[in-house]
Amino acid sequence: MDGTARHGAVSRAVVDQFEEGDEIEVFVEPNTRFRLPEHGDTDVIMIGPGTGVAPFRSFVEHRAAQEATGRNWLFFGDRTFSEDFLYQSEWQAHLRDGALTRIDLAFSRDQQEKVYVQDRLREHAAELLEWIEGGAAIYVCGDAGAMAPDVHAALIEILAARHDGDLDAGATDLETLRRERRYLRDVY
Repeated sequence: MDGTARHGAVSRAVVDQFEEGDEIEVFVEPNTRFRLPEHGDTDVIMIGPGTGVAPFRSFVEHRAAQEATGRNWLFFGDRTFSEDFLYQSEWQAHLRDGALTRIDLAFSRDQQEKVYVQDRLREHAAELLEWIEGGAAIYVCGDAGAMAPDVHAALIEILAARHDGDLDAGATDLETLRRERRYLRDVY
């Protein structure tokens, strides 16, 4: 974007494992629907544990370059803070310069009881609900097996609070957000 060479989790591994001139097979499956909101004043909630955080680097950098006025809230998690905080210095820089409004972290193995991003979502349910009611778009990227269903369930619970805890109504609200392209997932 600014001419600076950048490496992601996978590109760094490729550089480290292969020699120049080696041939490797790559499979790319584009997701044409996993895009930022059309309007830069839309708030964005990004939920990306592990390597699922990768697209959110681009989201935050793009919105900063476009001088988008919408707020950016990232939920990131992995096993340990000391070994798995992907792009830590970049996130800290984005917090300092205002490109990232907020980051909430969940490192599952850093304490006796495991903590995941869906736990952080529940902890901040009231504020999340305010963002959603204010028009925020929600993005989820990463593991389809465990994380995505758990995050989906947490979002239903959060939305159900608007309906005296009725989970069916919360699920209907989340489906409405999906149809409105305000709840987008890239899970694998």
